[in-house]
Amino acid sequence: MKVIEAEQSFNTASGIYEILRNRIALLEYSPGTKLSENTLAAEFGISRTPLRKVLQRLEFEHLLVRSQGSYTTVTDVDSKTLSQIYEVRMVLAENLYRFIELPIPGVTIQSLQRLADDAKQLQSNHDVYLLGRIHREIEEALAGTISNIRAREITEQLYFEIGRIWLSCVPKLDWDQEVELLSSELRELIAVLQRGDLRGFGFRRRNQAAMAFDRIYKVISAQ
Repeated sequence: MKVIEAEQSFNTASGIYEILRNRIALLEYSPGTKLSENTLAAEFGISRTPLRKVLQRLEFEHLLVRSQGSYTTVTDVDSKTLSQIYEVRMVLAENLYRFIELPIPGVTIQSLQRLADDAKQLQSNHDVYLLGRIHREIEEALAGTISNIRAREITEQLYFEIGRIWLSCVPKLDWDQEVELLSSELRELIAVLQRGDLRGFGFRRRNQAAMAFDRIYKVISAQ
């Protein structure tokens, strides 16, 4: 069992939803993977009826699409859709200061500092899963600062749609550059949040998203 799943419950629909969503985000289920309802129901010890509700929720969030029979397929994202998602993500990121209240919780800063320490392992360890997990937990920590529930939901949904696409492109990107960008991102985010500079936070989040889009788009366009 992955570490990220150890804290989640197999016994509730919301727990199963979180597990499947994280598996998709961290490429345990890569785009194009077919998921069997029977296999998943057996793994989680539930009937297919509540499982289908979980799968329908993930389909609504554009992470899955129903296939023929009892299979569901993990979605991919083409360059046009990627561009549209990033466009929304950048606009939202720049305006997140409207939905964040000061002071920033100390636990948020501590989580980011811990992740910065974890990121140091990536300098000598080309672990794509760890890289993806750190990115996932950064998003989780930052989402926790957003007081507007709808803004938080949209921010998280956009991450889950495209974060996995970036992760799938990592083998074709410069590993050392990706690690340095991650470390730099964490340093900048910690600094602006410690100062309570919410506009600066939004500006950096927008720029980080723009740079990520440029790198990903080049890989996808070349395929």
